[in-house]
Amino acid sequence: MDRVELKTRAKELIKGNKWFIWKPVIFYSLAIFLATFIIMLPFGLAFDAKSTAYVIILSIVSFISGLLETIFMFGYAKYCLDFVRGQKDDWKDTLKFGMKYFVPILLIDLLFALNIIFGYILLIIPGIIATIGLVFVQEVFADNQELGVIETLRKAWNVTNGHKVDLFVLGLSFIGWAILACLTLGILYIWLVPYMIVTFILAYEKLKNN
Repeated sequence: MDRVELKTRAKELIKGNKWFIWKPVIFYSLAIFLATFIIMLPFGLAFDAKSTAYVIILSIVSFISGLLETIFMFGYAKYCLDFVRGQKDDWKDTLKFGMKYFVPILLIDLLFALNIIFGYILLIIPGIIATIGLVFVQEVFADNQELGVIETLRKAWNVTNGHKVDLFVLGLSFIGWAILACLTLGILYIWLVPYMIVTFILAYEKLKNN
């Protein structure tokens, strides 16, 4: 896996397309923020912020928001995958895709999270290996909705076989950019986030085909 080649190609792809990659994230985040604000405002006026009722309502809203974020991220993975393949989807399709496969997505995400947690319980290194080994689970599901939950996780793991160290190094190669982005008060993330997303999707495409 040629890291320089992947990153060079990613830079070419995001040229003039950064808004396209950011658009679903911005609209989704704004919608969730406004919905949460509108829902919680009357309860905030009616109850003390430390009251049991307010905490319960806030927990329910946060739980629902978490579920929506999960299905959005799977839809967003497909959106970015299609972009790399030369197809520009409507940003609204990110949630449509997630809602269509709501149950399998939640089960996959639950098992993914349990694998990662179990890995970190064992020790840091097994946790890192588990994270890298399943890094492409969303992309695998986007390509193979017909697979069962366990089979999706297994296929995602198989995609990274023999390349976990390469993917780890690829992730580390962005640390300098991330530090620089912090020094620019986050402005550089406008460029960095699409760059990272597209680079890893290109890595998935290369490993999947191999």
